[in-house]
Amino acid sequence: MAQSSAELAEAVAKRGRVVIDTAKLEQHAVKALDTRLVKAVDPSVTRIERTLSGFEQRVAAVGAVRVSQAAQEVEAVVAKADEVVEAVRRAERKVEALESTVTWTAVGRLGLALLPLVAVLLVIGGLVGGVAYAAGFGPLLGWAWASFSAATEWWQKLLIAAATLAGVGAFGWVVWWLAVRLGEDFRHW
Repeated sequence: MAQSSAELAEAVAKRGRVVIDTAKLEQHAVKALDTRLVKAVDPSVTRIERTLSGFEQRVAAVGAVRVSQAAQEVEAVVAKADEVVEAVRRAERKVEALESTVTWTAVGRLGLALLPLVAVLLVIGGLVGGVAYAAGFGPLLGWAWASFSAATEWWQKLLIAAATLAGVGAFGWVVWWLAVRLGEDFRHW
């Protein structure tokens, strides 16, 4: 066996050494690997390319629409803000005009102008209260309400209510007429 191993070793040594050319091996392995990868990945790449084919155009279109809508909304807000600013300016001008016209002198003159009206209202109030008391309106209206409550038929209630309201209306008209007359008399006072 030792002799046979030695013969084998001698035969191998005669044959020479085995040298592997790594560049050629790399070329062959890469070529084979590239072919296999193309076969395995090509369907997925094709599907992704189909999916993304119009994506940029769609995104650009949607973005343009949204930008357009946003621009319109901004324009509407700006227009409304301009309207508000103009309204504030108008109000400010009105306040400035009123501020310059309402002085203490004007308040005093307005108070003096209201004195005849106050006097007329006091006289009319006294007359109305006195006349109502003298005419017995409190007891008369109490009697009308008691009669209205005691009436059993709807037409009786309607007649009582109409007569009471007509009496109160006539009294109010007389008071109004007197107020107008007194107002004319006191206007020149």
